[in-house]
Amino acid sequence: MKSLASSLVNRMTWAVLIIVILIFLVVDIIIDNWIDTEFDNALMLKSNYLKTLIKVSPAGVEFDFAGEFMPEFTLPAKGEYFQLWQDGAVFERSESLVHFGQTNLIKVDLPINGQQFFDVTLPDGRSGRAMVSVFEPQVPDKYQSVITGNIAPMVLTVALSEEELNHILIIIDSSLAVGLLLVILFMRWAVVKLIHRGLQPLNELNQALKNIDFQQTELQLPNSFKAFIEIEPVKNELNKFIRLNHQHLQNEKRITADIAHELKTPISELISLSEIYIRYPQDERIGVSYKQDVLAISLKMKDIVNNLLLLQKASSEGLQLNQTVIDIEACIAKIVAELNASRAGTLARVNIISELVGANCQTDEFSLHTVLYNLIDNALFYSPQQSKVVIRLVEQKQPGHNNKSEVGITIENELLNSISQDDLERLTLPLFQTEKSRQHQNRHGLGLAIVDNIAQVNQYHFSFGLVDSNRIAFTFSLPKITS
Repeated sequence: MKSLASSLVNRMTWAVLIIVILIFLVVDIIIDNWIDTEFDNALMLKSNYLKTLIKVSPAGVEFDFAGEFMPEFTLPAKGEYFQLWQDGAVFERSESLVHFGQTNLIKVDLPINGQQFFDVTLPDGRSGRAMVSVFEPQVPDKYQSVITGNIAPMVLTVALSEEELNHILIIIDSSLAVGLLLVILFMRWAVVKLIHRGLQPLNELNQALKNIDFQQTELQLPNSFKAFIEIEPVKNELNKFIRLNHQHLQNEKRITADIAHELKTPISELISLSEIYIRYPQDERIGVSYKQDVLAISLKMKDIVNNLLLLQKASSEGLQLNQTVIDIEACIAKIVAELNASRAGTLARVNIISELVGANCQTDEFSLHTVLYNLIDNALFYSPQQSKVVIRLVEQKQPGHNNKSEVGITIENELLNSISQDDLERLTLPLFQTEKSRQHQNRHGLGLAIVDNIAQVNQYHFSFGLVDSNRIAFTFSLPKITS
């Protein structure tokens, strides 16, 4: 398993390492170039100084060099070297060259006032750098009238050792390398410390999750640790997730208890009937109705199980939607006829008010039939016997789509008993029934839960509410196809 801290440490280490190495390389290159430039400047200064020692007089050209002031050119070993040529012949050599016989320094053809640097090997075998320059000796002003002829140009070569320079560069490079290593080690240590400290809020969040008491009524993460912009959204989503799961857990507990309650009654009835029939097998009054009673109780249990399965199917991906074109008015008329077959007087009680003209809808036929059947059946069952159930069909604009319409279906009925706002908010919970509704043994509190789930899957925009204190209305809508 990968570690977030290790991943961050490694990535930051590599990123900073690359930046630091690049910076050190740039600094090293700049320093090396600067030192090389300064070395060449020093070589040029010595060459220019030696040029000033050349004196021109009517007697000829002289080189007024004093070794005591520049002893580096007189050393027998590890010294510095110069050599002068005029008219192709050696004019002057440094005393340091005398110790190496007739060895000459580098000489190249250059234009007058030209100069060039070369990497050379000195007569004593050391690596060095030489500057070759060509110039004309300057005639003093006082001899300008006397000396009228041209003076032959001279070639001057000055050679210095690079060993000290190389030693300095090695020291600088070594210092930079050691500094780079120390920076990398310190940076690695600092990154590890900072990242572990920066991830501490995540550890606190994890600890807070571990310490949640699921026995509390209101579950949420504590606000004891500091809020961070990056962690606060995670914390809020976790709080939402915890609350939803806690709510689902409570609902599952309630549903389990309600299922047990709903099935307990018919099971108890079956047990009681069987015990009585076993005890009094000869009693014709019991034997005659026993089979019918067992069948009725079994059908009741089957109805409960079928509704529970339908609820489960409607709340999962198991509900297959087959979109077909459906005539809404014909569909409602068919459902009312089905209900009239099982509940006499339904046709007289249902009042359909339609403002639609040739309106069809494209939706899943099973879903629409289930929603309408349950809503109309509930409206008939939970309203007074002689009251009207009003079904309104209207055409309305889809929200956000001025050129698209939808069919709004509202089913409104009177209430046998008043309903509180708290009960109203829980009507679509599975197996929820008001205390007065529990008196009806053929009702199990699953119809509206099934309707709500199917409406969500099909995006029917289902809603309900009290029209006044004794009337309730259920509304949903679906896209319209104009015929």
